[in-house]
Amino acid sequence: MIERFKQIFSGLDRAHGVYKKGETQNGVKQKGKAFIKKEPVTDELWQKHLDGVESLGIIPVRDAVKDLDGETITPSTCSWGCIDIDTYPLDHGALIKKIRDLNLPLIVCRSKSGGAHLFLFTSEPVEAKILKDKLEEIAALLGYADCEVFPKQIEILADRGDTGNFLNLPYFNGLTGMRYAFNDQGEALDLPEFFDMYDTYVQSADQINDLKIESKKQVDELEDGPLVYR
Repeated sequence: MIERFKQIFSGLDRAHGVYKKGETQNGVKQKGKAFIKKEPVTDELWQKHLDGVESLGIIPVRDAVKDLDGETITPSTCSWGCIDIDTYPLDHGALIKKIRDLNLPLIVCRSKSGGAHLFLFTSEPVEAKILKDKLEEIAALLGYADCEVFPKQIEILADRGDTGNFLNLPYFNGLTGMRYAFNDQGEALDLPEFFDMYDTYVQSADQINDLKIESKKQVDELEDGPLVYR
């Protein structure tokens, strides 16, 4: 199960994100801390994440490769991207319905704060810029143009010491951790069910390039109709 999870959420392998929950001091809950460790992403870290021991954050964008003259040999690539929606309260069911009405191949996950992470997965690495641009178009279409989009960077270089920004992954402590994906009926999915959902919506590089973002008029028409999820 770890191997499949790793394959889906693979990214930069020389650094990762860590989120430490805040402790309670004098009856007051302290804010948690998020930081990057410049250490390899090991199998142990993946397992600790799924077991709910230590949350793992992955940087989706991989290193670019340049020659001695600074010319790009291989651009930075990603196999997944995400729109991070921090709007509260959030009706996940209505959001899923809008996404499906627009024929967008996104998978909605509940974030640790109760918002939503809208994932776009690819079956092969695509250029980070292409994926970032596409997600920004989708975010604007859905009415969340001001939300964070991952990858945040379109190029990182190991020689320059770049690491990029990480996203906390879903399925920390499985369903118990509340960071799970939803199916098209708005129901929580366990990890094997999420894998099936991934197989349904994962896109090839050609499909990403050909993905049509509908007009705002069509979204407005959806907004005028009922958004009650059935």
